[in-house]
Amino acid sequence: MKPIFLIGYMGSGKTTIGKDIATNLKISFFDLDQLIEENYQKSISQIFEEYGESRFREIERNMLNKISDYENCIISTGGGTPCFFDNMEQMNNKGTTIFLDTSIDELVDRLHYEGNKRPLLQGKSRQQLYEYITQTLAERKSFYSKAKVKIFADDTNATTSRILQLIKTGII
Repeated sequence: MKPIFLIGYMGSGKTTIGKDIATNLKISFFDLDQLIEENYQKSISQIFEEYGESRFREIERNMLNKISDYENCIISTGGGTPCFFDNMEQMNNKGTTIFLDTSIDELVDRLHYEGNKRPLLQGKSRQQLYEYITQTLAERKSFYSKAKVKIFADDTNATTSRILQLIKTGII
């Protein structure tokens, strides 16, 4: 089986859903951000701070290149991964991309308490977070819309079940 790439905004459930699917199917799970952190021995926040976003995106691209030929696996990408270089085209060519389409209200609820962990959200109030997500999600939708599969993802358990059903019936 070619790799399945989970894409979507930060907080859309890519890691949670990816782990659940991989466990259920007894296949490997890879989190792109986690692989970068392990490789650089630094958190994503530290990499952003030390190198800036443009260098981080190059690092991210290089890691995606390393793992995109893996088989029988679920790969959770960073929220911005599809939006840089030709990452989206590469993922579509190498496997199946699934866009976890999550509502702005749900994203705000999930991310409000994680602001310190996520470099692009640090210091934002709930209202600022809502405005930021609305703006950046609008900018990213054109990339996310290139996914082969789109699934509404406000309920992670239902989303996991739906993806497993699509895989088991051969649709994915």
